[in-house]
Amino acid sequence: MKFHYFKDFNFWENFQDLHTNVRGDVLAGITVAMVVLPMALAFGVASGLGAIAGMWSAIAAGLFAGPLSGSPWSVGGPTGPMTIQVLTILQTHQLPDGSPDVIFVFTTIALAGVILIAIGFFKLGEFIKFTPYSVIAGFMTGLGLLYMLLQLNPFWGLPGAKSIMAAVTGIPSAIPQINVAALAIGIVTLALVLIWPKISPVPWLPGPLIALVTSTLLAWLLGLDIPKIGEVPTGLPDFHVPHIDLIKDAFVPASVLAGLCIFDSLLTCLIVDNMTGTHHNSNRELVAQGTANLFSGFVGGLGGATNTMPCVVSIQSGAKTRLAAITMGIILLSLVLGLGPLASAIPLSALAGILLKAGYDILDMRVLPVVRELPKSDKIVFVIVVFMTVFWNLLSAMALGLALAYFRFVKDSADRYKKELEERDAMVRQEEDDLIFTLARERLRKLLAQGARPLDEIGNLEQQIRDRILIVRPHGPLFFGAIDWLNETVERLKGKDVLIIRCAWLDELDLSGAYALGDLIEAANRQNVTVLATGMSSRIRAVLQDLHELQRLGEDHIYPNFPSALEEAIAIMERKIEDALRKGMKGNGHEALPPVEPQQAPHSPVSS
Repeated sequence: MKFHYFKDFNFWENFQDLHTNVRGDVLAGITVAMVVLPMALAFGVASGLGAIAGMWSAIAAGLFAGPLSGSPWSVGGPTGPMTIQVLTILQTHQLPDGSPDVIFVFTTIALAGVILIAIGFFKLGEFIKFTPYSVIAGFMTGLGLLYMLLQLNPFWGLPGAKSIMAAVTGIPSAIPQINVAALAIGIVTLALVLIWPKISPVPWLPGPLIALVTSTLLAWLLGLDIPKIGEVPTGLPDFHVPHIDLIKDAFVPASVLAGLCIFDSLLTCLIVDNMTGTHHNSNRELVAQGTANLFSGFVGGLGGATNTMPCVVSIQSGAKTRLAAITMGIILLSLVLGLGPLASAIPLSALAGILLKAGYDILDMRVLPVVRELPKSDKIVFVIVVFMTVFWNLLSAMALGLALAYFRFVKDSADRYKKELEERDAMVRQEEDDLIFTLARERLRKLLAQGARPLDEIGNLEQQIRDRILIVRPHGPLFFGAIDWLNETVERLKGKDVLIIRCAWLDELDLSGAYALGDLIEAANRQNVTVLATGMSSRIRAVLQDLHELQRLGEDHIYPNFPSALEEAIAIMERKIEDALRKGMKGNGHEALPPVEPQQAPHSPVSS
């Protein structure tokens, strides 16, 4: 049992099934490599580190993150958010001569890898399971739309748009400039991807790979002058040893990089789970991505995360194990080491056709057909996450979506707490009424036995108890979203003699709940209302004691059960009525009730 903690990090499990789908995984890996190749080149250039940095990032993702990953379909590489962050670091950290401080950048990337590994080993990745489905569905749909819109220009044979807004607003002006030959190749590719699974005589050949090879050969045979991948940088990497002296300054930007990787990777894994009906290992995935980023920092790579598009292509291409990601890494490594010209002739419109289908498959078709019927709060979260993902950025979309879902959850929980509180009150009120009736009659008999006249105060003793004693019944977890009823209770203290807090159903307190109870007790004390507590568990008592809130109540005002507390409350009420009458505050002109020592119920361990 003591080794159970390390079960998540039994990476040997990842290698035990590599032999089960070799042909399918290798072919899928080749297809994914061709999809990742232009993305890696583009992100490398956009980062300011050069195309080769994107290539080494993708290679690290395949050869290091691939075999260690938390999902068989996990495929990583450079991503948009991390590319932008690396570019920002490059622009803000320069040497005295004005040139970029690349050593600082690669130290930051390597440190981000170390942080990711630490987060994984501390099992903090498990918190991703608390992401609401409305956020996941919005993220999936937004990503699908984003990828499809960004592939329109390459599909038409035009230069890719620099932003999603440019892609959308540029559609009217782009249509007259369409490269018909490139569009034809893109259509052929997309058609093959769609129909190949239905007509294929060899089911193990993935449609995207067949489409890519067919379109490339067709463009070459026809001598079409259309945009292609072009030159792929080659050569061994330059090694960069991280500088220990830079770690302190690099920690904050490295933490940001690690945070972006966590969001990208784990949310992509949730999408993969949704598509495959499986469950990934979040902590293992973070260790895998951390290892890849650490290696990237050493070889001049851009750094990366689990990337949605290659994962979807891998699934579509028939991958079953991590051998597909490893194959991708090997293919990309061979291209960098000298085989780059073999991939240079691939038409960009063919890749765009494959990615259009992959983008469509990312869309959450479980939610989209019923989006109008979603609960209002889920619909708001879904729409906002979709909009933010497409037109803003992924990190902001996820942060806002989680925040909205969080506040919705708190509000729903608070509303449910109030409803349960009302139901609890209704359930126990009859029990309390019966007890009040019994105690009032017993009290009346004692007063009559002492020769007291049955005046109105005596005849109306039950009503006096109900008017002058306030009973509250907190229950369940009393947390920050469910304390406003306690604030409302303060307003009901006026004219009361005693407040009884029944804690029998209260099993948890957070700081807000504990302070709210303390504030209620303090408000009662200021208004000369005696506070009694009953049924308080040792756990609740310990929380209030540790926060110094129990001293507002006093140990002698804590009773183990409700009957004993109610008897004491009646006695206190009578004494207060008598004191008031002695001071000439006779109210309706009646005499004071004769004092009778209450017969305290024994302190029993049974709480109520």
